[in-house]
Amino acid sequence: MNQEIKICQNCEKEFTIESEDFLFYEKIKVPPPTFCPECREQRRITFRNERALYKRKCDLCGQIVVSRVSPNKPYLMYCQKCWWSDKWGGEDYGKDYDFNKPFFEQFKNLLFSTPHISIFNANCVNSDWVNQETDDKNCYLNIGGLRNEDSAYNTYELYGKDCFDNFWISKSELCYQNINCERCYKALFSQDCFDCYDAILSFDCRNCSNILGCAGLRYKQYYIFNKPYSKEEYQKFLKENSLTSYKNILFLKDNAKKIWLSTPHRDRFILKSNNCFGHSIIHSKNVKNCWNGECIEDSKHLYITGWIKDSYDLSSFGYGELCYEGAHSGGCYNSKFFLFVLGAGTSQTKSSFNLEYCYAVLNSHNCFGCANLRNKEYCILNKQYTKEEYEKLVPKIIEHMNEMPYISKNQNAKIKSLSRVESRDQNDNLKFKNEENAEIKEIIYRYGEFFPPELSPFGYNETATQDYYPLSREKALGKGYLWSDYESQIKYAFSDYKIPDNISDVKDDILEKILKCEISNKAYKIIPMELEFYRKIGLPIPRYCPLQRHKDRLVQLSPRKLFQRKCQCNGKESRIMNNELGIKYKNTIEHFHGDQPCPNEFETTYAPDRQEIIYCEKCYLSEVV
Repeated sequence: MNQEIKICQNCEKEFTIESEDFLFYEKIKVPPPTFCPECREQRRITFRNERALYKRKCDLCGQIVVSRVSPNKPYLMYCQKCWWSDKWGGEDYGKDYDFNKPFFEQFKNLLFSTPHISIFNANCVNSDWVNQETDDKNCYLNIGGLRNEDSAYNTYELYGKDCFDNFWISKSELCYQNINCERCYKALFSQDCFDCYDAILSFDCRNCSNILGCAGLRYKQYYIFNKPYSKEEYQKFLKENSLTSYKNILFLKDNAKKIWLSTPHRDRFILKSNNCFGHSIIHSKNVKNCWNGECIEDSKHLYITGWIKDSYDLSSFGYGELCYEGAHSGGCYNSKFFLFVLGAGTSQTKSSFNLEYCYAVLNSHNCFGCANLRNKEYCILNKQYTKEEYEKLVPKIIEHMNEMPYISKNQNAKIKSLSRVESRDQNDNLKFKNEENAEIKEIIYRYGEFFPPELSPFGYNETATQDYYPLSREKALGKGYLWSDYESQIKYAFSDYKIPDNISDVKDDILEKILKCEISNKAYKIIPMELEFYRKIGLPIPRYCPLQRHKDRLVQLSPRKLFQRKCQCNGKESRIMNNELGIKYKNTIEHFHGDQPCPNEFETTYAPDRQEIIYCEKCYLSEVV
């Protein structure tokens, strides 16, 4: 089938469906999408609450626990112990399929009737405040990682120890405020550094030690702002510009930024991969529109994924094959339209498989339209069927979804917030308030569409969507998303306390102080393990709250978009003057194109108005390696 241009139902912009896409859709037996890739990803992560955590009472045992579910939510919440226990079962909420109602309307009632787990983590010790983490010990407010110890405020930390405030860091120790770093020890305020020791304020460095404010270095030691120093000179500089001072760090950051901007950047961060398009891709082949991916093959439209084969449209997903439109899951085979689905292993025999339109269905297979269900097979709307009954009924439901589609009723200018349940009928089905306000437009959901965003158990502002696609309350509601207006009843009185410039002047009494974020004005505290870390490394107390620090790291990430650019190598130096610094980069070696401008063009995450100097792969490798 030939390439086709479609108009997105949601944003009404054009998007392209390629011929190979049609082959994939035919293979997994789904119709082509009606949302563009970006809107599809935005819709998936409206169901992912990462860091909006609350204290709430378990609706089964009554214990107060940490929960993703705020106390005012209109559905049940069970603590982890109760949710995994034999005291209840998702099958207890099973419903007969009603061919007089749209499928998504029935699924919505099931989803908001079944108990939701308080928080998603497994095998964590002394780590109550971590979410979607596995095998953590002594961790706090870590999100989306595994096997970490004595760490806090990290997003996607893997196999880490004593690490704080990082995004996407792996197999590292004593690291602080880094982005996309692996196998590092004592890396601070750095980005895209690998196998480095004592790397401070550095970018794109490999196998380096004792470097400060550097960029593009390989196998170097004792460098400051890309210039070599003796060991004694390096140590003297650090003593005179101690990192223990907040003012000193601000000064060093400004100077490091100049080095980062005046050193060539590679067009895309794609390593040991073949025929891949996107950014931050490793050990992969035949991948398109992929962002932060590892070990992926023959797949497309992936965001923060790994160990994937022959799959499309996945977010925060690991270990899967033949999967489509899924998120926040792992260990799945031949599944589509799913959220928080987990399998016991990575192979077909151990994974969850053959699941469609499922939410929090774990270690199960051959289920359709189920929610909060464990260790089951051949279930529809949580009701048990025989294999024969299941295989006969599912095709009828798919046909019914096409004949009686769900039409989104939330596309109006003022939508109610998440406390929207009015009552329950005699069958325990939820009734939702129908407030006035004219619709802007309708969006039609037939078979092949992911869950409508109004089915999310969370407000838009509680989810990761707000990180990557930020909206105001009014705009989010106007686009049909939910919004949470819940605020904690705890009112904080800020302490009359001025944070000392130097960590050496900070006393233990800071642990009792309520600090005020200099940007958001939100309250925050320093926890004991955090203070111990700052003292051990020799770093000042942060002036911003953890959430603001997370937002600041996100700003530094490459946008999930590619731009057509020309290589800026002009022969002996960079072609375009850096607007901020007013300098050009001078090449250190002759490139393949000699004194003539490089003819190469490419797609890159660096927009044309960015200040970095961007070289094609050949010119970059000539200078950096």
